[in-house]
Amino acid sequence: MKIKLVFYDWNLNGKSVYNTEEGIELSSGDFHSGTTFRGEINLDSDQEEEIRKAILLGYQPCFLVLESNA
Repeated sequence: MKIKLVFYDWNLNGKSVYNTEEGIELSSGDFHSGTTFRGEINLDSDQEEEIRKAILLGYQPCFLVLESNA
């Protein structure tokens, strides 16, 4: 499923750093609120149907991005 990945905020230990010196520095580059990237996620047909239905109802799924060594 092709997606648009919209950057939301920088967090540290589950808390926004938006109004901190570090948050200002992090947000001054390409990764600031509203930056949009094209991407793709691999879903089976049931997962794709589930997420599409939720999006059509106005829900916005939010994901945590972690580096993977796979």
